[in-house]
Amino acid sequence: MTVSPHKEHTWIPDQTFPINVFFVRGIGLHWHDHIEWIFVKEGKARIQIDADFETLQQGELAFVNSRQLHSAVVLGPDTELICIVFNEALVRGSGLDITEHHYFQPYLNQHLKWPGIIRRTEPLMEGINESFSRLVGEFKGKQPGYELLVKAELLRIFGQYFRYAQQFETLKSPRLPNTPDFSGLLQTLRERYHEPITVQEAARMVNLSPNYFCNVFKQMTGKTLIEYIHLLRIQEAERLLLETDASITEIADRVGFSNMTYFGRVFRKFKDGTPSDIRRKRAALHIASTATLLSRS
Repeated sequence: MTVSPHKEHTWIPDQTFPINVFFVRGIGLHWHDHIEWIFVKEGKARIQIDADFETLQQGELAFVNSRQLHSAVVLGPDTELICIVFNEALVRGSGLDITEHHYFQPYLNQHLKWPGIIRRTEPLMEGINESFSRLVGEFKGKQPGYELLVKAELLRIFGQYFRYAQQFETLKSPRLPNTPDFSGLLQTLRERYHEPITVQEAARMVNLSPNYFCNVFKQMTGKTLIEYIHLLRIQEAERLLLETDASITEIADRVGFSNMTYFGRVFRKFKDGTPSDIRRKRAALHIASTATLLSRS
């Protein structure tokens, strides 16, 4: 059974403090607009970040930047993952100090590449483990002032991570000869999902023949190129249905579907529901969000 990569509408209950912590036993192939730390609390898991695959052991960490395709397959019955998902606004400054321009901006804008994995053999992992433990404890306890302490631990993790990132270019293993790099292509597809992109055009982007490209792409994503583009379109359509007042017809056209019947058929294939169902979900989410805010006032 293949796993469909899709954009996830990650539930963050309080948009004024945009972070959530999940304890999971696996992660389906997807992407979202948030940053994510994936920490292996127990066992081991095979992590995919864009076109890279790594096996992580207990006490090891993966970093997923905004809009990166990622998944985690557990490799043992006792494996447990901690996923911390948050909006970059939580760590980025106002632009008035050095942390924004020297640290976050080059990486979050993806002008520089962060290392995706930190192994447990790295000396800084001991401090990161402690920060993760304190962060999760504060987030679960929600005592007065917990937001400040959660943010402090998140910045502490980033501070240690930046020290490691400075060594990344010399520490990382070179890509093997003749191994196609799909990272640029995946980024292009996420930016141009609403445009028609042919197999021939995509194959040229990674310097492969169309037939070989189709085989490699399906092995990596579990889908054909057109299926993958459809997934990107449908997930953006879901976001627009949840976050805007645009009509369903307008949204279909915006994400690249000129035929409403075809849009509805593809939407139901990947979402097990209709666009109208998502609009009803939006109303429910609004009620839940309002209730959360009222309970804190």
